[in-house]
Amino acid sequence: MSEQITHLVVNYINIDHNVILVGATDNQRWTWDIESGMSGVDAKSIVCATLRNTGEGYVSEEAQFFCSPGDPTRCVAMSNLIGLFEIAWTIKNENLENNIAREMFFGIIIKRTY
Repeated sequence: MSEQITHLVVNYINIDHNVILVGATDNQRWTWDIESGMSGVDAKSIVCATLRNTGEGYVSEEAQFFCSPGDPTRCVAMSNLIGLFEIAWTIKNENLENNIAREMFFGIIIKRTY
């Protein structure tokens, strides 16, 4: 029997000069990747939260979804998006470098608690 899709797991972090991107997969894909001896980074990301420095002190927030209407991952991706943005903002506000951000956040569970 398949594991039920209940939450996200952070599986992608990329920090550039003006862009911070945090991606996540669902717990089922994460488990499949780990069980097959991989790191989780290759599991299909279903949602990404991006902060982009647009200049003059402004930062835009963007979300990208890689799941279709009717896909069981869609609701989990949308309802847990705020958690991904919180991680992105922490990376920005603490001025974290890519390796430190990965140590802190790669593999953590994002699950709505409100």
